[in-house]
Amino acid sequence: MSNKKKTGNNKKSGNNKKTGTEKKLESNRKAENHHTAEKQPWWKSLFDLRPQRIVTAAFSAIVILVAMALAIKEAGVHTSYVACSTALAVMAAVFVLMDISYGRLISTLIGLVTPAAALVALENYTHVMSDLSVMIIVLNLMFFYVLYGMMTFLLGSVKRGFLVATLIPMIFGLANYFVVSFRGSPIVPWDFFSIGTAASVADNYTFTLSWKGCFSVIAFVWIILISSKSRVRFRRKAVRIPLAAAFVACMVLYISGIQNSEFQSFFGMDTTLFTINVFYHNNGIAAAFLGNLRFLNVEEPDGYSVSAVTEIAEQYAGDSDEESTDDTTGDNAAADDTVSEDTATVSTTDESDSDVTQYPNIIVIMDEAFSDLSVWGDFTTSEEVMPFFRSLQEEAIGGEVYVSVKGGNTANTEYEFLTGDTMGFLPTGSVPYQQYIKSDMPSLASYLGGLGYDTLAIHPYNASGWDRDDVYDYFGFDDFLDKTDFVNPTYVRNYISDSSAFDKIIEQYEDKDEDERLFVFEVTMQNHSGYSSDSPGFDIYIELSDVENKTTQVTATEKYLTLMNMTDKALQELVEYFEEEDEPTIILMFGDHQPSDYITNQIRRICGVSEPETVEEIQQGYRVPFVIWANYDLESAYYDGISVNYLSGILLEAAGVPLTDYQTYLSELMETLPVINGNVYRDADGNFYAWDTDDTYDDILNEYQMLQYNHLVDTRHRLSWFFGLGTE
Repeated sequence: MSNKKKTGNNKKSGNNKKTGTEKKLESNRKAENHHTAEKQPWWKSLFDLRPQRIVTAAFSAIVILVAMALAIKEAGVHTSYVACSTALAVMAAVFVLMDISYGRLISTLIGLVTPAAALVALENYTHVMSDLSVMIIVLNLMFFYVLYGMMTFLLGSVKRGFLVATLIPMIFGLANYFVVSFRGSPIVPWDFFSIGTAASVADNYTFTLSWKGCFSVIAFVWIILISSKSRVRFRRKAVRIPLAAAFVACMVLYISGIQNSEFQSFFGMDTTLFTINVFYHNNGIAAAFLGNLRFLNVEEPDGYSVSAVTEIAEQYAGDSDEESTDDTTGDNAAADDTVSEDTATVSTTDESDSDVTQYPNIIVIMDEAFSDLSVWGDFTTSEEVMPFFRSLQEEAIGGEVYVSVKGGNTANTEYEFLTGDTMGFLPTGSVPYQQYIKSDMPSLASYLGGLGYDTLAIHPYNASGWDRDDVYDYFGFDDFLDKTDFVNPTYVRNYISDSSAFDKIIEQYEDKDEDERLFVFEVTMQNHSGYSSDSPGFDIYIELSDVENKTTQVTATEKYLTLMNMTDKALQELVEYFEEEDEPTIILMFGDHQPSDYITNQIRRICGVSEPETVEEIQQGYRVPFVIWANYDLESAYYDGISVNYLSGILLEAAGVPLTDYQTYLSELMETLPVINGNVYRDADGNFYAWDTDDTYDDILNEYQMLQYNHLVDTRHRLSWFFGLGTE
């Protein structure tokens, strides 16, 4: 036994013992390495020059320099800002190449500071951090600390976790900056349903940054770079998985809690959604966005039940025929029931009458961004912007509507017009087309189709925008023509012109049989935003006479005004065509919204109008004109301020078509509250009310809300007969 042990020890000793040759070779290697180190410049030992590091360094510098270039394009060259940005770009590249790392102590300090720095950088895109209250700052910090902790333990290291956690607010904040720039309001949760629509028009916008936005990007880049030097990892699953689960649970609790009214009250959140920009400004971007998740679903109105809705609806059952035969005068005048001697007679009969030829062809044009910016005040242009449209308003039925949107979200104006519903009872910024309409729904199209009309929707762009290809089918349109149905149209900028769009209406009219009546609903594209983008071949011929300094914003505004004039001329050609036709035809044209603040702010400055503050002043940005013209006699009338939900009823009255019971209800409601949109309501005395600030009309509004809830949400118990689909 002892001999074996001795033998084993000898073997072990022999294995560890180096021969003389081995010792000599090792000594030579050490000497060679020492000699090489002495010959290498001192600074090379500080840097890691592997290709991967060099690429990362270059990319980091390029991101900063691109942000700087976008800021120069937007705000011009500021020497100090350019110098600072350039220096930070160079320093970022050098920092990436430096062969340094840090352990737990420094990583812990970075972990404490980084989430707060990311919050400041996010807010700095569009707001000022100092405007937030202490409790709101704490509320937003909670989200950032939970986000960074969750990502760190899910991904197993500070380096990877902080990279992902930083990219989320960096990219979101940048996207939100551009959305605010383009449409004047921030990103809301349901905007993610519209990514496809947004992407389809993105190439028509000019992407630039303010210097504030530029330095936010730079701050985020540096946050990523600094945290990338941490070598702290969490490899033990017994520690990492429970901590990751704990942070995920905290995130779930935070998101659910921030939608709770008591939670919001504790932190002093602003819960007024009247102006979504102010909502984000007062609550912080992260808290405001996550708090808005509670609006993904439509809340049931107080006192709602099928029996309650039925009781309201039955008050108007069967009144539509009687109402439609009553002529009205003054501000609410409608069409005469007869046409001129040159045309057929238009009369109102029971809607079960199958002879649709007693009614006129109905053409509705919702023109993209069509508005009269003189609502802001008087300004002088090189020639009149919309002379023909204004002359029609004086001759026929004209007026102004207060829409729910500005600078975008066209589909919401469509929804209000085609259904008679209002955005006032839906979450601010929501899009019913994409969120709530998932099956057949009574609309103007389905009602007219039931009367015997051929119903046609036209949109000279992508059919999938705002899910129109599905929604128009749900609304009962017989056909839908998109840009692929246009043969050799003319283009203005990158969009099919209004002239070609209106020619398509004429083409469809000429293709129908004489014993058919046509209902056309067209949403145009010519005037879509992107006015500051380069437009080769586009001639800006409407100029602002009182402006000498032709900045990019001024040029964009003149381009917009030129587009309005082009639409005016196209409308004139359409009207002149139908003036010569014998078939009775009625045309309604209105705008879906004003252009973004980028355009209207320029007009305000020219007119000497300060930033709108009161409810009434803010609503000036939501006023768009409309006109109803027919090739038969219409009694002239002017509606000085209504909302879009009433417009289809006014159109049918002018056309001599019976109203649905819902439209009869709305016609009566309009006498009390002529404006009900997503932002405000206004009474007959001209008083504006922001939502949830006054209870004077609560009972009336609650009735309307219950009817709309039954129309849009409670589809199982929908009173289809009331909304014009089928019989009672």
